[in-house]
Amino acid sequence: MTAGPARDRDTVVVGLGEEPDMLVQDFSLRHASWAVLSTLMLKLFRYDDAWRAWPELAEELPTGRNGQLTRLPDGRREQRWRFRAGLRWHDGTPVGPGDAVFTYELLRATPPPYPHHLIIESIDEMLVDPGDDRTLIVRWRADLPFAHHEEWGTVLPRHLLAGTGLSEQRGEHRFARAPVFQGPYRFVEWVPGAHLVVERAGRHPLGEPAVRRIVFRFFPGPRQLRDAVIDGSVDVTDLTGFTADDVAAVAAAAPQIRAVHTPSLMWEHIAINLDDPVLADRRVRHALAHAVDTAAVTRALYGTAPEPARSWLPPRHPAHHAEVAAYPRHLGRARELLAAAGLRPGPDGRLRRPDGTPWELRLLTTRPAADTGRWTASSARPAAARLIAAQLAEVGIDLRIDLLPPDEAFPVIRRRKFPHLALFAWSMGLEMNGYLLWHSSKIPDDSEWYGINVGGWRDAVNDDLLDRIAAADEPAERYALMREQQAHWAAELPALPVAFPGTWTTAKPGLREIRPVGVFGSYVTWNAWQWHWAGEPS
Repeated sequence: MTAGPARDRDTVVVGLGEEPDMLVQDFSLRHASWAVLSTLMLKLFRYDDAWRAWPELAEELPTGRNGQLTRLPDGRREQRWRFRAGLRWHDGTPVGPGDAVFTYELLRATPPPYPHHLIIESIDEMLVDPGDDRTLIVRWRADLPFAHHEEWGTVLPRHLLAGTGLSEQRGEHRFARAPVFQGPYRFVEWVPGAHLVVERAGRHPLGEPAVRRIVFRFFPGPRQLRDAVIDGSVDVTDLTGFTADDVAAVAAAAPQIRAVHTPSLMWEHIAINLDDPVLADRRVRHALAHAVDTAAVTRALYGTAPEPARSWLPPRHPAHHAEVAAYPRHLGRARELLAAAGLRPGPDGRLRRPDGTPWELRLLTTRPAADTGRWTASSARPAAARLIAAQLAEVGIDLRIDLLPPDEAFPVIRRRKFPHLALFAWSMGLEMNGYLLWHSSKIPDDSEWYGINVGGWRDAVNDDLLDRIAAADEPAERYALMREQQAHWAAELPALPVAFPGTWTTAKPGLREIRPVGVFGSYVTWNAWQWHWAGEPS
């Protein structure tokens, strides 16, 4: 196997563990779509590998200090985004704020569901500054104070999409299969089930792309992707689903390959449906935490013990609180708490309610589907669920396991149709401030599933903290409040944190500027315009 380019020095071959469903970010449900789109389109801003926001389509980030983020007298927030000069779509047409306004109007007229529909509805108005045709003005509704922290979507070409039915056809629209954007690379071809090709289109606002062509190859699962890494047919990988065993296999067969583990905002946890009267008792939730060996569960899931979780934010995040309450495995303490809550073992050792009826819990999690490449963690979750059941049985808790393919399990979770517990992971972006996850107004139901407070946590102290977090425009103030919220969260424990598993990527040693980010929406391709081949190693 050679450590040189898989094809030639003008090309980088990217191996992904899944395939896009479409190439329009606003309607896509797959991480691979975002990974490909990072090469094709510019966003108002992105996050780098140090988890810092930086402007891409815009000249600068709106802040209170530069006067581009203000609060209007009626309580609305106003953001002003000044577009860089000289931007053009790949067909040569100028890019401007009017394209952003068109995109907003298109999405506003699109019936939900689609991933960012609530954020679009949170925008009161969007317009081009009458005094500066390069400035976009976004005004956010005062009654949804969290929304301006979120990403509202992409910028689409008005001149190509107006009146063409994109919102009705979505993934079937010709643009979603062969788009025209304004990024450093242009779309060339997509052969479903095989590969997608992009080629250099021109200068990125911050530099000239060195690599002429990027080829994305799609693999049905981590084993096939691992084999491609070993045989040298891919140069860099992302969305791998690799475990420590996969990485060890690569190291043994191809020691020259660089394997990088990036701390991430993927949070493995056990959601708790707090509508259940027994689980609504904090003592029972604390008992569950003391009974479950999360390190062992993490090893079952990921083949190693990555960063343990004590709250919903990892140590790398600037708002992480390192001193929140912890619940080490302690079966005696778990039994004490369960007994205090009125749950005592019967003659068979299984816990019973105060009225003498057996107490049984059900845990929903994912199992592999035919399309295993999309959700690689699902293959390990049944074994992890059985381990949790065995651990809980040690304190008399009877846990029944429900297994569904991911495409069936996640709608059940998002609509809170699981009766007791659900084991899964959220992939979060750096704009996440806890509001969508934990505010009582973000409890989803059949009519509203954008909010992801799937446990149904209702807590006045928590709501007040989140309201203050959403109102804080300066990061330092916001992060301090987020640490306070984490301390309260860990004391109440509305969910059981398991781990932040991180992500594995690989790259050949001659390919430079590979800088994984590890958060939702920011994949290894975020800076593809900086990639270049150095001299091949001997």
